[in-house]
This record gives sequence, C-alpha cells and structure tokens, in this order.
Amino acid sequence: GQPGLEEHGGVFEAFAVPQQSELTLVNRFGETVEVKRAGFRADLSTTLTEVERMADREWMERADELVAALVEDAARTPGVGSHPEGALPPSAKHLISTVLEEAHGLTFHDLRYLFESLLPQTAAQGDGQRTLCLRVLTELRKRLTYSDLGNKALSSVEYLTDGGHAPDGNAEGGLYRILDAVPPLASAWGKSRHVRIDAATRDDLAGPARPDDVLVIDLFEFVSEAFTLDCCSRFLHEAVRLGWRHVIGYNARGGPRYIGTNLPDASGDAAKDVVFELYGRELGDFCGALLEGARIYTYGQAQSHVGFKADSGYMFVLQDALNTCLYSAHGGTFSAWDSGSRFAVAGQNKVYLHDRVTLAPGLKSIHFGSPNEYAFEYLMSGGVNSLHVVLGLKKPDANGELSLRPKPYAGKFLMSGAAAGCVVLFDPFRKLDPAQYRGNVAVEIDEDEWLEKIGPFIAEEAHRRGAPIRVDGESFSVRLQGNWRTWNFGQAFIKLVPQAAPAPQVAAPAISAPAGA
Repeated sequence: GQPGLEEHGGVFEAFAVPQQSELTLVNRFGETVEVKRAGFRADLSTTLTEVERMADREWMERADELVAALVEDAARTPGVGSHPEGALPPSAKHLISTVLEEAHGLTFHDLRYLFESLLPQTAAQGDGQRTLCLRVLTELRKRLTYSDLGNKALSSVEYLTDGGHAPDGNAEGGLYRILDAVPPLASAWGKSRHVRIDAATRDDLAGPARPDDVLVIDLFEFVSEAFTLDCCSRFLHEAVRLGWRHVIGYNARGGPRYIGTNLPDASGDAAKDVVFELYGRELGDFCGALLEGARIYTYGQAQSHVGFKADSGYMFVLQDALNTCLYSAHGGTFSAWDSGSRFAVAGQNKVYLHDRVTLAPGLKSIHFGSPNEYAFEYLMSGGVNSLHVVLGLKKPDANGELSLRPKPYAGKFLMSGAAAGCVVLFDPFRKLDPAQYRGNVAVEIDEDEWLEKIGPFIAEEAHRRGAPIRVDGESFSVRLQGNWRTWNFGQAFIKLVPQAAPAPQVAAPAISAPAGA
C-alpha cells in the first residue's frame, strides 16, 4: 500500500479519548480514518407507543395512505415481489421513492413509525402483505445510503430498516420485527407462505407445502461444525434436499460458517434454483463456498473466504467482504463494495463445461469500491465469459454522494503473476500507476465487448443496488458529488491483461550432410 490514498485495508488501531465518548481510528500509516456518515443516533429506548405520539402527524397520515395502497396491490396480485429480482408493484415503488426523497427531513420518530410500527403491523395481516413489506424494507436498506439523511447517522437508519435484538431479546428494526413474527413451521405449515424455524425446533423440518413457500431461519445457536442438524450447513443442505427453494436467514451472531455450501436437490445433483437472503452483520466465513448455482443475497457485510472455489451461481454483498474471497473460484458472479486482501487469487481456470464443447459461464466480479492488496493474483484463463470490474468509488458521503478515490486501486500488487484473464478499471483521469500492475499491460476495450458484455454487466449490478450509475450505449455516467459526469467508455475505463511472454528464439540446428555424400 501507499500512504495518502485513504487505504483502509490491513490493520486498524482504535484509540479511546479520556472523558470523551468517541474513538479515533488510525490505519497502518498512522493516518486518521474519518467516519464519513457520523451523525445523531436513534434513541431506541423510546417505545413505539411514544414514537407514535412524537412522529409528525402529516407524515403519519401520508405513510398510512402509502401502505394502504401497498395492501391493495398485495390483494390484487398475490405473490408479487417475492423474488429479490422480481418487479415491484407501483405502490411499493412509490413508497420507496417517497422515503428516499424525504429522508433528509424525516425524524427518527417518523422513520420508526413507518419501519418499526406500520410495516410490521401490515406484514402480520397475511402472506402478500408480508412479502411486500419485506421487499420494501430490503430495498430501503440498500438505497438509503445514497440519500442525504439530514445529519442522522447512517448506521442508525440502517439498523431501523434491518435490526437486531435488544438485551431483553425483543426484536428491534423493521425486518427483524417482521421475521420474528413469522409463525413457526410446526403450527403454520400449509397455512402460511412464510414459516419460521430455529435451532431449538430444527427437528420439525419438513419440505414445503407449496413450491413457492419461504423458509425463515433464525440462525442463532446453529453451529458451524457438527454431524447433526444443529450444524447450519447440514441443516440448509437438508432443507434444500427436501424442496425449499427460497430461504431467509437472520439473527446470526458471530457465525455460523459455510452457509450455502453443498446444496443438493432430491436426486443428489446440485440444486440450481435456490435463493438465500441473509440479513444482519455477523455472518460467518466461507459463505457460498463451492457454490453450484444458488443465488445468495447478503444485506450487510460478508466475512472471509466468500465464494471459495465457486463453480456457478450469484453472490450479492451489499457492503464489504473480507479476505480471500473467490479464492480459486472458476465460475459464478460476485458483487461487493470493497474486499480484503487476495481477492480471486488463482481464479477462473474453467473454460468449458464437462462436455468440453459448451463454454463455461465464467467467473465475474464487480467492486463498486476496490479490492485490497494482491487482488487477482495468479489469475488464470477463464474463457471469453470471465470478467472483473473495479469502479474505485468512495462510499457515499454524508449527503449520499459518490466521489472517486485517489486511485481505483490503492495497492502495489494487482494481477501479480496472472497468466490470463482481464480486469477492467474505471480510471477516467488515468491515476493508476503502471508500477501497480507490473507484468500486465493496459489495452483498449473493443466496442463490441463494451456494448455486449462490460456495459450491460455494470448497468445490471448498479441497478441491483440502486447506485446512481447509468450506461447508455457507448457512454458511462455516474453522479459524483451531486453532478452527473459522462464519459465515452474508452475514456473512462482501462483494461489490464497479462503481458504475453515472448517466445524463446532458438537457432535452427545445422543439418549435416549424410556420410558419403
């Protein structure tokens, strides 16, 4: 790494200041690390009864009207919005956009009324209402980071959408309140589309009553390693084998590890159509290791070894992932903001599927921020479908606005020892130093490659997390500090590929004349 580049990877030191309720964070160069989204925090000791007395009356009436429209859409089109990628009805879109537009002026009491009172009460009315309330809060969890919150701490606003448990065990935050209220599988099987199970009731596990039922798992007290079903990985393995195809996990505290590994269908083959949604901030290592077709959405931070040796599927990480993610992976797609050291080391070496004719889907990744040291080390051939993109954006500031980092990649070693593959970096001002990618070369991006592959990939992932980024034909636009900036793709991006070693020049051997000639 290099000083002065706002590098936040590696080792941190935290210093408490005597007589002051604050911490000072310092990186390995002794540089102070600012907390960009600091502000006032919510007082969760205020009860919801008190919140309803203190929230703005006009806002409460508007929120009631918006949620009433949501209930109507839930009754009109049951099941709409159930998939993380599914289209939302107009009422849900309107509710989300209203909160985002007015977030600056809304108080914590206003937000708590909607997030922790009104939406959980509405979700309890039925399956369709619960589905849309979960989806609305999930989208707000993703998109509020791009909003000006009016000096409200982002961490508090995120907690109000997501949540956790108070010391007395009661749920806090909108999503946790809804998920805690999902009826138990043993009593609601066949009656409710969402059913809940936990470690204490794990022996009640049975297959879904309907193909589109959703299994909600309280992950607390599941362990990482065991030969019985109190092992989270084994429990999920059995749930998928029994037919569950949509699983929501929450309330993991310091683990467990190996979520989403070895997921078979009833025949023992890899289950390709499984969706996992994971809420909270403390998921364990090796999530999605050996991934074989499942889609995993992590609405928080991921830990180390995510996507280890992944083969196919999709992994979405809303915030950051730690070290050695996608280690030795050869397929699948990964999306995160930042990641730790050794991202995608020795990755993407599968060119064809087992029939040796069909091209493999390739290993794809995108960082809206940047990976840390030794990214894409020993990258191998992955065929034409493989692609890695680094946008090098700072996380949104107190006004919810993006800006560029001093360099799209801060480390010394990028594609160190790479043999094949490519990394595309957003670097419109050409700040990346060639010394950072020694042994590799920058080449122009082909127009067809941009239009058919790179551009659509960036656009899809930006839309998925609600980032202010647009791709329109050959142009790339991003909102930086409140202003939209547009570049032609050739000006905005550079593509790095390994430098081909020249073929050794060997002198042709002299030909001796046959004896007696």
